[in-house]
Amino acid sequence: MLLKDLSLICAVIAFSSVASAATATTKAKAAAPAPSPSPSQAVPAPIIPLPPFNGTFANPYPPQFTIAATNTPLVAQWLKELNMTAVPNFPVVPFTAGGDPSNPKAIPADACDWTETNCINKDIIQCPKGVWGLTYDDGPTEFSEQLYNALDKTDQKATLFYIGSNVLQNWQAARRACGAGHQIAVHTWSHHPSTSLTNEQFVAEIKYTELAIKELCGFTPTYFRPPYGDIDNRIRGLLTQMGYTSVIWDLDTNDWMMAPGGQRTMAQVDQAFDQWIAAAPKDTTGHICLEHELYQNTVDAAIANLPRLQQTWKTMPVSACVNDPHPYKEHNITLATMNGAVAGVNNNPNSTTGTNTTGGSNTTVPTTAGKKNTAATLTTAGLSTLLAVVVMALSHL
Repeated sequence: MLLKDLSLICAVIAFSSVASAATATTKAKAAAPAPSPSPSQAVPAPIIPLPPFNGTFANPYPPQFTIAATNTPLVAQWLKELNMTAVPNFPVVPFTAGGDPSNPKAIPADACDWTETNCINKDIIQCPKGVWGLTYDDGPTEFSEQLYNALDKTDQKATLFYIGSNVLQNWQAARRACGAGHQIAVHTWSHHPSTSLTNEQFVAEIKYTELAIKELCGFTPTYFRPPYGDIDNRIRGLLTQMGYTSVIWDLDTNDWMMAPGGQRTMAQVDQAFDQWIAAAPKDTTGHICLEHELYQNTVDAAIANLPRLQQTWKTMPVSACVNDPHPYKEHNITLATMNGAVAGVNNNPNSTTGTNTTGGSNTTVPTTAGKKNTAATLTTAGLSTLLAVVVMALSHL
Protein backbone atom coordinates (compact mmCIF):
# COMPACT_ATOMS: atom_id res chain seq x y z
CA MET A 1 0.00 0.00 0.00
CA LEU A 2 1.46 3.36 -1.03
CA LEU A 3 1.89 6.03 1.60
CA LYS A 4 0.08 9.32 1.34
CA ASP A 5 1.95 12.12 -0.42
CA LEU A 6 4.04 14.23 1.95
CA SER A 7 2.25 17.26 0.54
CA LEU A 8 -0.23 16.54 3.35
CA ILE A 9 2.39 17.61 5.86
CA CYS A 10 3.14 20.75 3.86
CA ALA A 11 -0.53 21.59 3.76
CA VAL A 12 -0.80 21.15 7.50
CA ILE A 13 2.18 23.40 7.99
CA ALA A 14 0.54 26.02 5.82
CA PHE A 15 -2.27 26.20 8.34
CA SER A 16 0.04 26.45 11.33
CA SER A 17 2.39 29.06 12.75
CA VAL A 18 5.69 27.18 12.54
CA ALA A 19 8.19 27.85 15.30
CA SER A 20 11.84 28.53 14.51
CA ALA A 21 13.93 25.40 14.08
CA ALA A 22 17.11 27.13 15.22
CA THR A 23 16.94 25.60 18.69
CA ALA A 24 16.25 22.06 19.83
CA THR A 25 13.37 23.06 22.09
CA THR A 26 11.24 26.13 22.68
CA LYS A 27 9.31 27.44 25.64
CA ALA A 28 5.85 27.08 24.16
CA LYS A 29 3.42 29.94 24.27
CA ALA A 30 -0.09 29.16 23.10
CA ALA A 31 -0.91 30.70 19.75
CA ALA A 32 -3.79 32.99 18.95
CA PRO A 33 -7.08 31.28 19.81
CA ALA A 34 -8.97 29.39 17.15
CA PRO A 35 -12.27 30.87 15.96
CA SER A 36 -14.93 30.60 18.65
CA PRO A 37 -18.14 28.65 18.07
CA SER A 38 -20.97 30.67 16.61
CA PRO A 39 -23.08 32.51 19.19
CA SER A 40 -26.09 30.44 18.14
CA GLN A 41 -24.51 27.28 19.56
CA ALA A 42 -23.27 27.32 23.12
CA VAL A 43 -20.43 24.99 24.03
CA PRO A 44 -21.68 22.39 26.56
CA ALA A 45 -20.11 22.41 30.00
CA PRO A 46 -17.24 19.88 30.25
CA ILE A 47 -18.06 16.38 31.42
CA ILE A 48 -14.34 15.79 31.99
CA PRO A 49 -13.05 18.56 34.30
CA LEU A 50 -9.98 20.30 32.94
CA PRO A 51 -6.92 21.61 34.79
CA PRO A 52 -6.28 25.36 34.91
CA PHE A 53 -4.42 26.70 31.88
CA ASN A 54 -3.28 30.30 31.44
CA GLY A 55 -2.48 30.20 27.73
CA THR A 56 1.21 29.33 28.10
CA PHE A 57 2.61 25.80 28.07
CA ALA A 58 4.96 25.29 30.99
CA ASN A 59 7.19 22.63 29.44
CA PRO A 60 9.77 23.06 26.65
CA TYR A 61 8.63 21.60 23.32
CA PRO A 62 10.30 21.02 19.95
CA PRO A 63 9.71 23.44 17.08
CA GLN A 64 6.42 22.66 15.36
CA PHE A 65 6.45 20.12 12.53
CA THR A 66 10.11 19.28 12.89
CA ILE A 67 11.18 15.83 14.03
CA ALA A 68 11.51 16.01 17.79
CA ALA A 69 15.10 16.38 18.98
CA THR A 70 16.43 13.59 21.17
CA ASN A 71 19.30 15.38 22.98
CA THR A 72 17.17 16.83 25.77
CA PRO A 73 16.86 15.91 29.46
CA LEU A 74 13.20 14.98 28.98
CA VAL A 75 13.95 12.50 26.22
CA ALA A 76 16.82 11.03 28.21
CA GLN A 77 14.47 10.44 31.13
CA TRP A 78 11.79 8.90 28.91
CA LEU A 79 14.29 6.51 27.35
CA LYS A 80 15.49 5.39 30.80
CA GLU A 81 11.93 4.32 31.61
CA LEU A 82 11.80 1.86 28.68
CA ASN A 83 13.16 -1.65 28.31
CA MET A 84 14.72 -1.23 24.88
CA THR A 85 15.97 -4.82 24.86
CA ALA A 86 12.32 -5.89 24.43
CA VAL A 87 11.95 -3.84 21.24
CA PRO A 88 12.39 -5.86 18.01
CA ASN A 89 15.53 -4.91 16.12
CA PHE A 90 14.40 -3.92 12.64
CA PRO A 91 16.13 -1.27 10.53
CA VAL A 92 14.91 2.29 10.09
CA VAL A 93 13.16 2.55 6.71
CA PRO A 94 14.43 5.28 4.35
CA PHE A 95 11.71 7.21 2.53
CA THR A 96 11.63 9.13 -0.72
CA ALA A 97 10.63 12.78 -1.00
CA GLY A 98 7.30 11.53 -2.34
CA GLY A 99 6.54 9.73 0.90
CA ASP A 100 7.18 6.09 -0.05
CA PRO A 101 9.81 3.63 1.21
CA SER A 102 12.96 3.98 -0.90
CA ASN A 103 13.35 0.22 -1.18
CA PRO A 104 10.22 -1.63 -0.03
CA LYS A 105 11.70 -4.99 -1.04
CA ALA A 106 14.36 -4.53 1.63
CA ILE A 107 11.77 -4.47 4.41
CA PRO A 108 11.95 -7.85 6.20
CA ALA A 109 8.78 -9.92 6.02
CA ASP A 110 8.80 -10.54 9.75
CA ALA A 111 8.77 -6.78 10.39
CA CYS A 112 5.01 -6.98 9.76
CA ASP A 113 4.95 -3.63 7.95
CA TRP A 114 1.29 -2.62 7.52
CA THR A 115 1.82 -0.09 4.74
CA GLU A 116 3.57 -2.63 2.54
CA THR A 117 1.80 -5.90 3.39
CA ASN A 118 -1.30 -4.96 5.45
CA CYS A 119 0.21 -7.09 8.21
CA ILE A 120 -1.61 -6.76 11.54
CA ASN A 121 -0.05 -7.54 14.92
CA LYS A 122 -2.42 -6.64 17.75
CA ASP A 123 -3.46 -3.43 15.95
CA ILE A 124 -7.11 -2.42 16.17
CA ILE A 125 -8.52 -2.13 12.65
CA GLN A 126 -12.27 -2.84 13.03
CA CYS A 127 -15.17 -2.56 15.44
CA PRO A 128 -17.79 -5.25 16.09
CA LYS A 129 -20.54 -5.83 13.56
CA GLY A 130 -22.99 -2.94 13.41
CA VAL A 131 -20.56 -0.46 14.98
CA TRP A 132 -18.69 2.40 13.29
CA GLY A 133 -15.51 3.62 14.96
CA LEU A 134 -15.63 7.37 14.33
CA THR A 135 -12.13 8.83 14.03
CA TYR A 136 -10.62 12.09 12.84
CA ASP A 137 -6.90 12.67 12.28
CA ASP A 138 -4.50 15.61 12.24
CA GLY A 139 -6.28 17.96 14.61
CA PRO A 140 -6.75 20.19 16.29
CA THR A 141 -6.88 22.75 13.46
CA GLU A 142 -8.53 26.09 12.81
CA PHE A 143 -11.45 24.13 11.34
CA SER A 144 -11.96 21.77 14.27
CA GLU A 145 -14.51 23.91 16.13
CA GLN A 146 -16.94 23.47 13.23
CA LEU A 147 -16.64 19.69 13.48
CA TYR A 148 -17.03 19.75 17.26
CA ASN A 149 -20.17 21.91 16.91
CA ALA A 150 -21.66 19.26 14.61
CA LEU A 151 -20.73 16.43 16.98
CA ASP A 152 -22.24 18.29 19.94
CA LYS A 153 -25.62 18.56 18.24
CA THR A 154 -26.24 14.82 18.75
CA ASP A 155 -23.89 14.30 21.69
CA GLN A 156 -21.69 12.30 19.34
CA LYS A 157 -18.28 11.26 20.64
CA ALA A 158 -15.31 10.40 18.44
CA THR A 159 -11.66 9.43 18.65
CA LEU A 160 -9.43 12.38 17.78
CA PHE A 161 -5.85 11.58 16.80
CA TYR A 162 -3.94 14.74 17.65
CA ILE A 163 -0.65 15.99 16.21
CA GLY A 164 1.42 17.46 19.03
CA SER A 165 2.44 20.51 17.01
CA ASN A 166 -1.23 21.29 16.38
CA VAL A 167 -2.09 20.94 20.07
CA LEU A 168 0.23 23.86 20.80
CA GLN A 169 -1.17 25.92 17.94
CA ASN A 170 -4.89 25.27 18.50
CA TRP A 171 -5.06 24.62 22.22
CA GLN A 172 -8.56 26.06 22.75
CA ALA A 173 -10.11 23.54 20.34
CA ALA A 174 -8.14 20.75 22.02
CA ARG A 175 -9.36 21.70 25.50
CA ARG A 176 -12.92 21.81 24.27
CA ALA A 177 -12.66 18.30 22.82
CA CYS A 178 -10.98 16.96 25.95
CA GLY A 179 -13.69 18.34 28.20
CA ALA A 180 -16.46 17.13 25.91
CA GLY A 181 -15.49 13.50 26.49
CA HIS A 182 -14.06 12.70 23.08
CA GLN A 183 -11.32 10.11 23.15
CA ILE A 184 -8.05 11.98 22.63
CA ALA A 185 -5.21 9.96 21.12
CA VAL A 186 -1.70 10.55 19.77
CA HIS A 187 -0.69 11.03 16.12
CA THR A 188 3.01 11.96 16.68
CA TRP A 189 4.56 15.39 17.03
CA SER A 190 5.45 16.14 13.41
CA HIS A 191 3.50 13.65 11.25
CA HIS A 192 6.50 11.88 9.75
CA PRO A 193 6.31 8.17 8.81
CA SER A 194 6.95 6.21 11.98
CA THR A 195 9.30 3.62 10.51
CA SER A 196 11.51 6.42 9.11
CA LEU A 197 12.34 7.50 12.67
CA THR A 198 14.97 6.09 14.99
CA ASN A 199 13.83 4.54 18.25
CA GLU A 200 14.85 7.69 20.10
CA GLN A 201 13.06 9.99 17.65
CA PHE A 202 9.85 7.99 17.79
CA VAL A 203 9.83 7.98 21.58
CA ALA A 204 10.35 11.75 21.58
CA GLU A 205 7.53 12.26 19.04
CA ILE A 206 5.08 10.29 21.17
CA LYS A 207 6.10 11.61 24.55
CA TYR A 208 6.17 15.30 23.63
CA THR A 209 2.66 14.99 22.19
CA GLU A 210 1.54 13.08 25.25
CA LEU A 211 3.08 15.74 27.51
CA ALA A 212 1.28 18.59 25.72
CA ILE A 213 -2.07 16.82 26.03
CA LYS A 214 -1.44 16.07 29.69
CA GLU A 215 -0.53 19.68 30.43
CA LEU A 216 -3.57 21.01 28.57
CA CYS A 217 -6.22 18.43 29.46
CA GLY A 218 -5.02 16.66 32.58
CA PHE A 219 -4.81 13.13 31.20
CA THR A 220 -2.40 10.88 29.31
CA PRO A 221 -3.57 9.06 26.15
CA THR A 222 -2.81 5.39 25.56
CA TYR A 223 -4.02 5.05 21.96
CA PHE A 224 -1.96 5.89 18.88
CA ARG A 225 -2.51 6.04 15.13
CA PRO A 226 0.58 6.01 12.90
CA PRO A 227 0.72 8.74 10.26
CA TYR A 228 0.01 7.17 6.87
CA GLY A 229 -0.65 3.90 8.71
CA ASP A 230 3.11 3.41 8.72
CA ILE A 231 3.92 0.85 11.40
CA ASP A 232 6.03 -2.27 11.85
CA ASN A 233 7.01 -4.53 14.73
CA ARG A 234 9.81 -2.21 15.87
CA ILE A 235 7.34 0.65 16.25
CA ARG A 236 4.81 -1.68 17.89
CA GLY A 237 7.48 -2.74 20.38
CA LEU A 238 8.20 0.87 21.28
CA LEU A 239 4.47 1.54 21.67
CA THR A 240 4.12 -1.46 23.97
CA GLN A 241 6.94 -0.16 26.14
CA MET A 242 5.18 3.23 26.37
CA GLY A 243 1.81 1.66 27.15
CA TYR A 244 0.07 2.38 23.83
CA THR A 245 -2.41 0.54 21.63
CA SER A 246 -2.15 1.13 17.88
CA VAL A 247 -5.24 1.87 15.79
CA ILE A 248 -5.33 1.71 12.01
CA TRP A 249 -8.46 1.47 9.83
CA ASP A 250 -10.29 -0.78 7.40
CA LEU A 251 -12.03 1.98 5.39
CA ASP A 252 -10.44 5.14 3.97
CA THR A 253 -12.35 8.17 2.69
CA ASN A 254 -9.18 9.54 1.08
CA ASP A 255 -10.51 12.93 2.15
CA TRP A 256 -6.93 14.09 2.65
CA MET A 257 -6.74 14.29 -1.14
CA MET A 258 -9.33 17.08 -1.23
CA ALA A 259 -8.10 20.63 -1.87
CA PRO A 260 -5.66 21.95 -0.88
CA GLY A 261 -4.13 18.48 -0.46
CA GLY A 262 -5.18 17.17 -3.87
CA GLN A 263 -7.95 17.00 -6.47
CA ARG A 264 -10.45 14.67 -4.83
CA THR A 265 -13.98 16.12 -4.82
CA MET A 266 -16.73 16.15 -2.23
CA ALA A 267 -18.81 14.02 -4.61
CA GLN A 268 -16.11 11.34 -4.65
CA VAL A 269 -15.96 11.25 -0.86
CA ASP A 270 -19.75 11.06 -0.70
CA GLN A 271 -19.66 8.21 -3.20
CA ALA A 272 -17.35 6.23 -0.92
CA PHE A 273 -19.87 6.59 1.91
CA ASP A 274 -22.67 5.61 -0.51
CA GLN A 275 -20.89 2.35 -1.30
CA TRP A 276 -20.20 1.48 2.34
CA ILE A 277 -23.76 2.25 3.40
CA ALA A 278 -25.19 0.17 0.56
CA ALA A 279 -22.99 -2.77 1.62
CA ALA A 280 -23.81 -2.43 5.32
CA PRO A 281 -26.61 -5.05 5.40
CA LYS A 282 -24.08 -7.67 4.30
CA ASP A 283 -21.31 -6.58 6.68
CA THR A 284 -19.74 -9.30 8.79
CA THR A 285 -17.77 -6.80 10.90
CA GLY A 286 -18.02 -3.20 11.95
CA HIS A 287 -15.60 -0.58 10.71
CA ILE A 288 -13.03 2.03 11.65
CA CYS A 289 -12.81 4.75 9.03
CA LEU A 290 -10.07 7.24 8.28
CA GLU A 291 -11.30 10.85 8.19
CA HIS A 292 -9.56 14.14 8.89
CA GLU A 293 -10.22 17.48 10.61
CA LEU A 294 -7.39 18.89 8.53
CA TYR A 295 -8.97 21.20 5.92
CA GLN A 296 -12.23 23.05 5.51
CA ASN A 297 -13.17 20.52 2.83
CA THR A 298 -12.48 17.48 5.02
CA VAL A 299 -14.51 18.97 7.87
CA ASP A 300 -17.37 19.79 5.49
CA ALA A 301 -17.37 16.20 4.22
CA ALA A 302 -17.30 14.82 7.76
CA ILE A 303 -20.22 16.99 8.86
CA ALA A 304 -22.28 16.20 5.77
CA ASN A 305 -21.90 12.44 6.11
CA LEU A 306 -22.17 12.11 9.89
CA PRO A 307 -26.00 11.80 9.95
CA ARG A 308 -25.84 9.03 7.36
CA LEU A 309 -23.36 7.08 9.47
CA GLN A 310 -25.52 7.50 12.56
CA GLN A 311 -28.53 6.16 10.68
CA THR A 312 -26.63 3.08 9.48
CA TRP A 313 -24.31 2.11 12.34
CA LYS A 314 -23.88 2.67 16.06
CA THR A 315 -21.26 5.40 15.88
CA MET A 316 -18.74 5.78 18.71
CA PRO A 317 -15.06 6.23 19.60
CA VAL A 318 -12.66 3.34 19.14
CA SER A 319 -12.23 2.88 22.89
CA ALA A 320 -16.01 2.46 23.20
CA CYS A 321 -16.24 -0.12 20.43
CA VAL A 322 -13.56 -2.27 22.08
CA ASN A 323 -15.15 -1.74 25.52
CA ASP A 324 -12.18 0.02 27.05
CA PRO A 325 -13.48 2.41 29.75
CA HIS A 326 -9.98 3.68 30.54
CA PRO A 327 -8.23 4.93 27.39
CA TYR A 328 -6.02 7.17 29.55
CA LYS A 329 -3.33 6.30 32.09
CA GLU A 330 -5.36 8.10 34.74
CA HIS A 331 -7.90 5.38 35.55
CA ASN A 332 -10.09 7.67 37.59
CA ILE A 333 -11.21 9.05 34.21
CA THR A 334 -13.78 6.87 32.46
CA LEU A 335 -15.18 7.14 28.95
CA ALA A 336 -18.43 5.49 27.93
CA THR A 337 -18.39 2.00 26.39
CA MET A 338 -20.89 -0.37 24.84
CA ASN A 339 -20.99 -2.60 27.91
CA GLY A 340 -22.12 -0.01 30.43
CA ALA A 341 -19.29 2.28 31.54
CA VAL A 342 -20.20 5.95 31.90
CA ALA A 343 -18.07 8.97 31.12
CA GLY A 344 -16.72 11.20 33.83
CA VAL A 345 -14.20 11.49 36.65
CA ASN A 346 -14.58 9.23 39.65
CA ASN A 347 -12.43 9.83 42.70
CA ASN A 348 -14.89 7.94 44.90
CA PRO A 349 -14.84 4.15 44.46
CA ASN A 350 -18.50 3.97 45.51
CA SER A 351 -19.90 6.23 42.80
CA THR A 352 -19.60 6.98 39.09
CA THR A 353 -20.17 10.38 37.53
CA GLY A 354 -20.70 11.29 33.93
CA THR A 355 -22.82 10.70 30.88
CA ASN A 356 -24.01 7.30 29.73
CA THR A 357 -23.83 7.84 25.99
CA THR A 358 -21.06 6.53 23.77
CA GLY A 359 -22.20 9.02 21.17
CA GLY A 360 -24.93 9.83 18.72
CA SER A 361 -28.64 9.96 19.33
CA ASN A 362 -28.95 6.30 18.32
CA THR A 363 -26.55 4.87 20.95
CA THR A 364 -27.39 4.92 24.64
CA VAL A 365 -25.48 2.90 27.20
CA PRO A 366 -27.14 2.02 30.54
CA THR A 367 -25.41 3.03 33.74
CA THR A 368 -23.62 0.35 35.69
CA ALA A 369 -25.86 -1.36 38.26
CA GLY A 370 -25.39 -0.02 41.76
CA LYS A 371 -23.49 3.05 40.55
CA LYS A 372 -24.64 6.62 41.03
CA ASN A 373 -24.99 8.60 37.79
CA THR A 374 -24.77 12.33 38.36
CA ALA A 375 -24.56 13.45 34.75
CA ALA A 376 -27.11 16.19 35.23
CA THR A 377 -25.08 17.89 37.92
CA LEU A 378 -22.02 18.03 35.69
CA THR A 379 -23.76 20.40 33.31
CA THR A 380 -23.25 23.30 35.70
CA ALA A 381 -20.14 25.40 35.28
CA GLY A 382 -19.70 25.82 39.03
CA LEU A 383 -19.31 22.11 39.78
CA SER A 384 -17.09 21.62 36.74
CA THR A 385 -14.74 24.25 38.10
CA LEU A 386 -14.79 22.68 41.58
CA LEU A 387 -14.04 19.23 40.18
CA ALA A 388 -11.18 20.65 38.11
CA VAL A 389 -9.58 22.03 41.25
CA VAL A 390 -10.02 18.71 43.08
CA VAL A 391 -8.50 16.72 40.19
CA MET A 392 -5.54 19.05 39.98
CA ALA A 393 -4.97 18.82 43.74
CA LEU A 394 -5.07 15.04 43.68
CA SER A 395 -2.67 14.89 40.75
CA HIS A 396 -0.03 16.64 42.88
CA LEU A 397 -0.32 14.34 45.89
